[in-house]
Amino acid sequence: MSGVAAVGTRRALALIAVGCALCLVATFTAAQNQPKDEIFGGYSWLAPNGYGDFGYKINDIVKGFDASNTYYFPSYHNLGFVLDGSGHFNGGVTPHPPTASNDGTGVGFALAGLQYKYHTAPVSPFVRILLGAADISPTCCGGERTAFAGGGGGGFDLSVGSRFAIRLVQFDYIYSSYDQKAPSAYGTTWNNIRLAAGLVVNLGSYYSPPLSCTASASPGEVWSGDPVKVTTTGANFNPKHTVTYGWTANGGKLSGANTQTATVDTTGMSPGSYSATSTITDPKMKKMNAATCTANFTIKQPQPPQVSCTASPSTIAIGEPATITMTATDPQGWPMTYSWSSTGGQLSGSGTSAALTATNADAGNTITVTGTATTTRSGLSASCTAQVTVPPVKKCVVIEDWGECTFEKNPKKPWRVDNDCKDTLDKLALRLQQMPNGKLDIVGYTNEKESVSEQTLGAQRSVNVKYYLTTDGPNKVDAGRVQPRAGGTKGQATHFYFVPEGELCGGQLEEGTVVDESQVQGQSRSAPAPKKKGKKAAAPPAQ
Repeated sequence: MSGVAAVGTRRALALIAVGCALCLVATFTAAQNQPKDEIFGGYSWLAPNGYGDFGYKINDIVKGFDASNTYYFPSYHNLGFVLDGSGHFNGGVTPHPPTASNDGTGVGFALAGLQYKYHTAPVSPFVRILLGAADISPTCCGGERTAFAGGGGGGFDLSVGSRFAIRLVQFDYIYSSYDQKAPSAYGTTWNNIRLAAGLVVNLGSYYSPPLSCTASASPGEVWSGDPVKVTTTGANFNPKHTVTYGWTANGGKLSGANTQTATVDTTGMSPGSYSATSTITDPKMKKMNAATCTANFTIKQPQPPQVSCTASPSTIAIGEPATITMTATDPQGWPMTYSWSSTGGQLSGSGTSAALTATNADAGNTITVTGTATTTRSGLSASCTAQVTVPPVKKCVVIEDWGECTFEKNPKKPWRVDNDCKDTLDKLALRLQQMPNGKLDIVGYTNEKESVSEQTLGAQRSVNVKYYLTTDGPNKVDAGRVQPRAGGTKGQATHFYFVPEGELCGGQLEEGTVVDESQVQGQSRSAPAPKKKGKKAAAPPAQ
């Protein structure tokens, strides 16, 4: 238990150190409203996470208060000395002691330490480190103890004016211990978690408004060669002190750089955005005695052409042409030149129109044609694209004959998949699995004698073969790739046709008609034969 407590303490202190570092960085990036002293009071909840005598677990204590006073140092307005006191009472233990009240546990802390708070609006985060003493009095059974307490935490305050704030949450980890007098299987360490919320009252303030300035450029947009006047004005400077001025610019030539108003000569400057930076300094101030601000101005530049492209038609076959037309305008009305390029095909033409002819290599591709218009005076250009699709050359597929199975050897079950057919189907299943696409047509036939007595026998044979391929057989195939079909009168057999994926070559048709498998259902090769009725030819299983 002591090892766990040590690890928890180290982690808590590490989090506090990281929070302090982040707040120190933030201090230099934002203005702060910094009180001299703050008083906090509010509700507190405590999870002791410890044990008393006889191994009694100390329950969470929901009744409590916390109060603190933080004095912030004059030279470090975010760092302060904090005094913190809290009391938690009417707590209990588990299990409930049979001879004692279960609402008599009390825990109090008297702590002092350092608090760092980043004062900002509306929410101010803070972290702190605390050391002091804990007064612990469990319901059972060893009496009151006073022990060392130490830890830290942090929280967030929500400002509701310069004088008041609401402490949204305060989280503290406090290490302490209870010296057990009675036998216990647990350690003496208490890893206390304390949560609090309440009201903060701010007393006094270190805050003084920072020095600032504003700068402006007139006019804000000019052509290269026109002068720009920049002027700066300070704020929050002591009117009794004489200030100095300084200007710098990231382009052009400055005159009057040490005066409140300066002039920028823009001769030779390229189009774009520029700035002139003013620094106002109060030499009589020792710290933070300067303010810097920037005036922005723009050297206007010509706009590029505006272009759009269209293709007519947008889909062409090999050897066919398409006309690409460019519509281009220059905002300044200056002359333009034109050029064309493409990702395929044969391109010809000039000016605002070009012709594209598709070649064999373009089949199945989309050709992108790019037109570019360039303004001769400014050198600015703009491009547009049009796309032309060349459909692929369609290839047809041929149905493959994969053999057959006969059903002549078993007159009692003329629909059954026998051993010879089983061997054929096992090989056929492996072959189908090796084909990534396509389907297998199973066409079932009857002979003339069977067709008279049983019209659905051919359909039954085809669905029984499918049942074996997808269910009974060792090399099961996807049922979605197998289609049973009835082929009429051609003999006691099923024939297998592999239909590749794609469009069938001209003149090819799939043989037979699709079997309705909700009416003719597949049977296992081990299904029993139906009972004989007279001397009629055997019929398939009842559907």
